[in-house]
Amino acid sequence: MTEEAAVEFEENRAKTKKALPALLVVFMLGALMIQAFNLVFQNIGDALGMSSSASLISTLPGIVLGVVCMLYGTLCDFISPKRMTIFGMAALLAGSLVGFLGSFNFWIVLVSRMVQVAGAQVAGSVFLVMAVKYLNDKEKAFYLGLYNAVYCVAAAIGVLAGGIISSFDWKYLFLVPALSVVFVPLLIRNTPDVGERGERIDGIGIALFAVFAGLIAVYFSFPGFGLIVAAVLFAILFVLWIWKSKNPFLGRSFVTNGAFMSILLVQFLFVFFNYACVPIYNVIGTQIYRMPLTVISMCLALVYAISAVLGSLSGPLINRMGRMRTIIVSALMMIVGFAGSALLIGKGFAVLTVLACVFVGGTTLIYAPIYDAASDALPVEENGRGIGILDLMLNTSASIGIAVYSSLMASASTARGSLFGVGSGVSAQAANMFWIMCGIAIVALILLLVFRRNFTITRER
Repeated sequence: MTEEAAVEFEENRAKTKKALPALLVVFMLGALMIQAFNLVFQNIGDALGMSSSASLISTLPGIVLGVVCMLYGTLCDFISPKRMTIFGMAALLAGSLVGFLGSFNFWIVLVSRMVQVAGAQVAGSVFLVMAVKYLNDKEKAFYLGLYNAVYCVAAAIGVLAGGIISSFDWKYLFLVPALSVVFVPLLIRNTPDVGERGERIDGIGIALFAVFAGLIAVYFSFPGFGLIVAAVLFAILFVLWIWKSKNPFLGRSFVTNGAFMSILLVQFLFVFFNYACVPIYNVIGTQIYRMPLTVISMCLALVYAISAVLGSLSGPLINRMGRMRTIIVSALMMIVGFAGSALLIGKGFAVLTVLACVFVGGTTLIYAPIYDAASDALPVEENGRGIGILDLMLNTSASIGIAVYSSLMASASTARGSLFGVGSGVSAQAANMFWIMCGIAIVALILLLVFRRNFTITRER
């Protein structure tokens, strides 16, 4: 690194450390609202005479979130973080105000939620890209862990507040993220205004990939053969564009980067059943132990609170133990938590709550070291694209996983019995599901050990 580059890096590093806490708060408010609207979407649909379409308030913003995670990370390689942040804050505030003022109309509410989610996610994407580009290794690991911890805190608050939110007029939920307006001056002042000099944005390539990602996301919410055909078509067009275009946003060096691709594969398996952890826990509580939803929600809040603590510790653990050992510990927590839940399915809800803390904690702890390893497997100028692809893989893998989970839980074959004396019915289904989750985690751990060298790459700064 030249002296001029070193000075520029230190300037951006100082600004970044001032901007990241504000970005984190904006991201947390957006993540909290996802949980809040997921809990009251049916109330909104009923109030506006659109009961049959109420689920769109949950599914469509989720699809938008999956696509923009990839899109924003990519754009951060070409557009300065400051400009991205200004755009995101403008979209967040516009979605909040229009949604509040237009709360009398279902379609205004739906579109406003999509805009609001898209705006809030800019803060999350810019946070991640700035952390991996402008901080040193120890700081990067700390902030990646903190990011995941804040997500867990937001999830815990959202789950715990489920019964409280419904007692308020739901339209005021739109104004909660608007509180982030107080951070606008700080973000404008401290977010680095650095883009890739001389780089042109590959609009066609980004558009092809975004449509492909969007079709995949839509398929897992609204399955249909036509969507698969369209997704395959756009995938082919995108591959042709990469190989024929002079300056594609994902060049050959990116897609042939064996270290990054192996990290992506390991991530795919480790996060495969992320979305299934909460619904299987709810099934156990309601159908096996006949517990009220309020008690289950409180237990889930405890699980996510403990996961948030583990997430906040992931950075120091990486700095002390290294990425590989941290990931191995995370994988073992998942394996023990899943296998223990399968074996002890009938031993009481308290025991299963402790085991849920173990396996959900493992899925939380694994986030930071994987993103840390991926950022060093790529040149710094491609970190935004790398973060975007990781986010897309996280959402896509978990979406496929929840589809597999739903299919297996609805299958009569999984209810006929399970290992180690578990009888038939829901208990057998849940136990078998936990064994499958355990098996996937074991396969991921084996692949991690096979590709271990790719997780220890350290990029010089």
